[in-house]
Order: sequence, then structure tokens, then C-alpha cells
Amino acid sequence: MKLLFWVGAGLSQASGVPAPPAYDRGRFLLNQEQCLREFSDWRQQVLACRPNRGHEVLRELQLRHPETRIVTTNQDQLLQRAGCEVIELHGHGMAEGGRPGVVWVGEDLDAELLEQVFSWVESCDTLVLLGTSSTVQPACEIPLRARGRARLIEINLRETPLSAQCDECLRGPAEELLERFLSP
Repeated sequence: MKLLFWVGAGLSQASGVPAPPAYDRGRFLLNQEQCLREFSDWRQQVLACRPNRGHEVLRELQLRHPETRIVTTNQDQLLQRAGCEVIELHGHGMAEGGRPGVVWVGEDLDAELLEQVFSWVESCDTLVLLGTSSTVQPACEIPLRARGRARLIEINLRETPLSAQCDECLRGPAEELLERFLSP
């Protein structure tokens, strides 16, 4: 089975990860010092957080089933700290110095990453929307490329704009509901 997990901030909530600072390119250029200070403060908070059981389950799934793929819009790198191989669609804000390595509102996503993500979406058997609000454009529309060919499952605390497009919706904490994928 080719599983693809589309991971949003809901997975990291149980680890206590705060939302990253909200910037666009223009605001960064006008307030570089403040932006860098806010990202530095955010990084320190994130470094105090630990991967939770959901991150660990995804690592176990990748170890058991090498064709398991993970795409994340998270910028906290907890999946990598748990040992997962991941595509970070929106980059990450964990590197010190210079402009944070994140994709801001109005910026294009990396074309090479998008090509790889599209390939994964178009070849998976099951795509799991995991803890994502499904509201950030254009990322939220990419999983719909699998619709009609792959099974779409949503794991979230509440309904999202993509819930009606899914074959199955599971409500509850991501770190708990992921356990079902470990069962034979």
C-alpha cells in the first residue's frame, strides 16, 4: 500500500508547538530585525518541544512500509526529529540567521518540490489529511489530485473545507487516531 500523509499543525499541537510568526515578504523587508527576533523566539520555544506519539507512529510506518510518504506544511521539523523522511512544502523556520527559510504569503512554492509532491499524490493508494486546516492556498488543493483514484481519509479534531471530499473522516487527536495505521 502506498500511503501519503499530508501533515498540518494539528499533529504538532500535542507537542505544544506554537504557531510560527506570520510574515510576508514585504513585512519582512520593512521589519527585518523584529521578524528575526520573533523567529528566534519561536525557534527557542519549538526546540523545547518534543515529537509526540503521532510523529513516532509516522516514523514506524515509514520503517515498516518504505513507500509511505509524508508531506508537511509544518515548519517545526518535529517529524524529522522523530526520524521521518519528509517534504517540507512551506520550508522551515528553524535555521538561525538571515531570512527564515519559510514560504510566505504570496510567494511561489518550490517547483522541484511541487513536482515530487504531485508525483507522490498521483501514485498513492491512500492519502491521509492529518491535522491540517485545509485552508492554506494553494497547498490545500493539491491532495484533491488523488480524488477518485486514491482513498482520501481525514484525521482532524473538526470538519474542514475538504471534509466533504474525503471517503472517511475521523474526529479526534491525530496522535491517537494514527495508531490504527499500525494494525496489520
